[in-house]
Amino acid sequence: MTRAAGGVGGLDRRGFLHVAGSCAAHLALVGAAVPSAARRAWAATPRGRVVAAEPWGRLEQVHEGVWALVSTPLTGDRTTLCNGGIVAGRDGVLLLEAFGSDAGAAWMAQQARALTGRAPTHVAVTHYHSDHTAGLRAACAPGEAGARATLHTTAVTAALVSTRNPGSPADLLKDAVMLDPANGGTIDLGGRRVAITPLDGHTPSDVTVRVEETPVLFAGDLVWNGMFPNYVDAVPSRLTRSVRAVRAAGARTIVPGHGAVATSADLDRYLALLDSVEAAARAAVRDGITAGKAGDAYRVPAALGEWVLFNPRYFERAIGAWMKELAPAP
Repeated sequence: MTRAAGGVGGLDRRGFLHVAGSCAAHLALVGAAVPSAARRAWAATPRGRVVAAEPWGRLEQVHEGVWALVSTPLTGDRTTLCNGGIVAGRDGVLLLEAFGSDAGAAWMAQQARALTGRAPTHVAVTHYHSDHTAGLRAACAPGEAGARATLHTTAVTAALVSTRNPGSPADLLKDAVMLDPANGGTIDLGGRRVAITPLDGHTPSDVTVRVEETPVLFAGDLVWNGMFPNYVDAVPSRLTRSVRAVRAAGARTIVPGHGAVATSADLDRYLALLDSVEAAARAAVRDGITAGKAGDAYRVPAALGEWVLFNPRYFERAIGAWMKELAPAP
């Protein structure tokens, strides 16, 4: 893929501004600075059989008829940026996420055709950030029968895509199936159903996607594995609550928004990280110090292993989000 020089982490200025403020900007900066050894560690060993691999990621079969894309943007190629997946039934195919570009979404749609014999009939996105939605038009492109895939999202996510993401596809969002904000929804793919559950915390509207009668759950950016999470839109207490709900769902194969496919043990490690950040923020409030000073002093506990981090300012952002929530009402 051709890249313009002079940008940040391989993105030209226009591209960086398009993703700025979302997880995509976070990943672009991370990839520019993280040592190669840490990038390799973050990519980790596949959990399933790899059926396709490109510089931007690998597609792993994690269950019969279920594939997870593990994006590896820290190698420098950001075609997909986020993780996602494909779920196949007898009558339909669900594409999870629309990724960071039309090229990434189109590649995933091509993989769906190769693996299942048909184009995606349904598309679901977990939240509004552009690294999960920039390829919506390619993700929903018409298949062999001429009908484009049905988009499933929440009304809040659709509104945020429309108002915050440049060049959002208004026609697709207008025609989307809006999920019940309390109960979510279910997609019947024929002999296989997926349950979409509304949550929040990473953004005002997140969802998880559970493939029923399998151990697989797609968690979106509520869960990160091996990379310190981006708190740019986070309400930390709600984030932790939602992650605990994911843990309580009992899935044994969790596809995070970023990082390698996770196990329940990885999810426990992630929850311990979130709790550690909360403890640091509460200590900062107690001691009357700023989020900047608390972020400078914070270190991930050694027992939790390595978490890729571009800059200690991301600690400040996370602690600051907690401090804002903990501040007494005026």
